[in-house]
Amino acid sequence: MNLCKLILTLEKSHIEHRIHLPEGCAADDIELKGMVCDSRKAGPGMVFAATKGGHRDAHDFIPAAVAAGTPAVLCEHEVDAGIPQIICPNVRSAMGEVASLLYEEPSKKMTMIALTGTNGKTTSTFMTQAILNHAGIKTGLMGTVLYDDGEKIEEAEHTTPEGCDIQNILARMIDNGCKACVMEASSHAIVQGRIDGLRYDRAGFTNLTLEHLDFHKDMEHYFLAKKSLFDSYMRNNWKASINIDDQYGRRLCEELGKRVISYSMIDEEADFFASVANITLEGLEIEIKTPESPEKKKIKLPILGAYNVLNALQALSLAWSIGVSAQSALEALEKMPQVPGRLERYRFDNGASCVIDFAHSSDGLEKVLSAVRPICRRKLYVVFGAGGDRDTSKRPVMGEIASRLGDFVVVTSDNPRSEDPASIMAAIEPGVKEHDTPYTMIADRRQAIYYGLDQAGADDIVVIAGRGPETHQILKDGPIPLVDKEIMEDWCRLSGKRVI
Repeated sequence: MNLCKLILTLEKSHIEHRIHLPEGCAADDIELKGMVCDSRKAGPGMVFAATKGGHRDAHDFIPAAVAAGTPAVLCEHEVDAGIPQIICPNVRSAMGEVASLLYEEPSKKMTMIALTGTNGKTTSTFMTQAILNHAGIKTGLMGTVLYDDGEKIEEAEHTTPEGCDIQNILARMIDNGCKACVMEASSHAIVQGRIDGLRYDRAGFTNLTLEHLDFHKDMEHYFLAKKSLFDSYMRNNWKASINIDDQYGRRLCEELGKRVISYSMIDEEADFFASVANITLEGLEIEIKTPESPEKKKIKLPILGAYNVLNALQALSLAWSIGVSAQSALEALEKMPQVPGRLERYRFDNGASCVIDFAHSSDGLEKVLSAVRPICRRKLYVVFGAGGDRDTSKRPVMGEIASRLGDFVVVTSDNPRSEDPASIMAAIEPGVKEHDTPYTMIADRRQAIYYGLDQAGADDIVVIAGRGPETHQILKDGPIPLVDKEIMEDWCRLSGKRVI
């Protein structure tokens, strides 16, 4: 698309803007290939969106983008840059909408599904994608762990990408033949306008628990941020898949009315219902009821955690609502691979096992340990920390949970960011001390994981919580490569153990 066409398209849109063209500039001659909001990715054909954030103002990087060859900028005020400028009151929220026009509105060409909630989004997105792909509906994915455009898989930078990046990924999905996209919609992204320019056909709500209150201040504002996905970003004959076992899910169900497809492990009158018949280290045997099959049907899910049954019900109900048979969906769930960093389990040849999980909140940690505790025949070792520059109130709470549900606790660093790891660990320790569970404090995460694995023998389980599949640990001086699964594999090599 050339700049002239984009300008004409903008004039027909509702986007508040004005155009600044330098004297002698011919908009017809300027070809645009896409949009970026990182000046390091700027270059010929790429519009640079100068966003304002809590720590930086990207208007300061416009000269660097121009030097790299960017032909135009999206900004909030006129700058002396010598190139065309699209000027909007709020670039962060406008860039998704402008980028959507630039990429010729890719979201209108596929079924769009968004999942929101505190916990479970990642697992639900993987499950939903697996079901749709199994049914022959090629589906792209955007979430905490990775972005999948239908051909290429890349490590995710954010749970929900920036608005211009979302549109770029959607355009690639269309080019690669995707007919649907399933993505996580975080509360931060909703509030910051990162999903502006998108409308969804289906959305799911997993749950709402104590998290992100450093950003939202209280649970009511947190809930309203989630609810705005359903109030402001849906289209056509949309439907919402809601967990009615969660108190905020029940409230949302009442407010959304006939748009809701309900799922539950408590209320058998829900549209989709399931109960757990048996739990082993290999997975869950469940009995499930769907609108297609009111009589309960037994299936095996190759996942741990009873709460993941709720994630499966959400994925199943969403897929069913767009025409996938429940039978086809259940077949896909029975075959699905492990979700990276979500109760990801490994068994060693000495009889011990390891579970790696992203759980980094008090609720998440309690759910993971509660899922593993019943299948642990001997000792449960817990290796975990808490993130720096985040809600400090959860630190002792997480310590108490680990101590209450574990048999031995190893407190370590997570992503300390600008904080001193020792001070974060010290804030966790009072919670650990609420019980008589033995514990140790090892700041070096690699050494802490080695220590926990060294202690484990036959029928013991080591839970490594907090970072899941993350590839870098964020320290005060910047990120360093560190992957919990790779640490486990290094330990195997050093100790002469192997995964079976």
